[in-house]
Amino acid sequence: MSDIIYHHYDPSPFGEKIRTIFGFKGMSWKSVQIPRVMPKPDVVPLTGGYRKTPIMQIGAHVYCDTQAIIQELEKRYPDPTLFPDGSEFLGWGMSFWTDKLLFSTAVGIVFGTFGDQMPPEFVKDRSEYSGGSINIEKMKAALPVALQQFAAMLDWAEQGLADGRSFLLGEKPSLVDFDLYFNVWFAGRAPAAKKVIEAFPRLTAWTERIAALGHGERTELSSTEALQIAKADDVSGYRGVIAEGEAHSGGDTVTITPNDSGRVPVTGELVTLTNREIAIRHQNDIVDEVIIHFPRAGFIVS
Repeated sequence: MSDIIYHHYDPSPFGEKIRTIFGFKGMSWKSVQIPRVMPKPDVVPLTGGYRKTPIMQIGAHVYCDTQAIIQELEKRYPDPTLFPDGSEFLGWGMSFWTDKLLFSTAVGIVFGTFGDQMPPEFVKDRSEYSGGSINIEKMKAALPVALQQFAAMLDWAEQGLADGRSFLLGEKPSLVDFDLYFNVWFAGRAPAAKKVIEAFPRLTAWTERIAALGHGERTELSSTEALQIAKADDVSGYRGVIAEGEAHSGGDTVTITPNDSGRVPVTGELVTLTNREIAIRHQNDIVDEVIIHFPRAGFIVS
């Protein structure tokens, strides 16, 4: 089995979501540190311009968005599963709350707390990423409301743990746990949010159990080496699946665009289109040919 190569940066909240899943599954993986802001010259050849963090690489196959990464990890490393007792609906559905609404609340807390200390180029990059503008003064003024909303939502988890269960769905960790954990980890950098978290004793003990899972076995890899690995992997014979009834056909030139933030279209030849996955064949001079995988939910094909 080819090595898992993980492109991330250590403070990344979505990066932490996958790192804790590596720990849960007891995996070994290669770590490639990427820039926090554009340009990302050693990432774009792999992703065709997709700019979100993290991405996962296996040879010349590149997985964009944590949904696509998790789907592939479950396929390759099914035990232990992220979906005990048939909890796929809860796990994926929860992620659309935690990765969007709850995460935006956590971002408001972090920017409202540390915005004055952030480099201007970082704020500018995140403004472009969000498709709008980031007003640090407004986020500072809104911090009390963000903290109140954060506390109200964390109280749901505290109630859910009231019967003494170890994890949110029972005695086994699930995707639901990792969905919530990375937001608590991220927002908890802010002292006021940390106080909110500590006011929930069951939730605090739960975060400690998740953190104790670790990150698996990590070794470092340079971005140059990762590009060389992609270039050496021949994917010319890769054939995907086009589901019946789709409006697009295999071989069509399409663009894939996130529907929320980081809306940079990625162009390639369509090879897979199902309810769960989109994959395109993308070519450039640096890596020759890669297969870029996206989840269907949250991405637009045109």
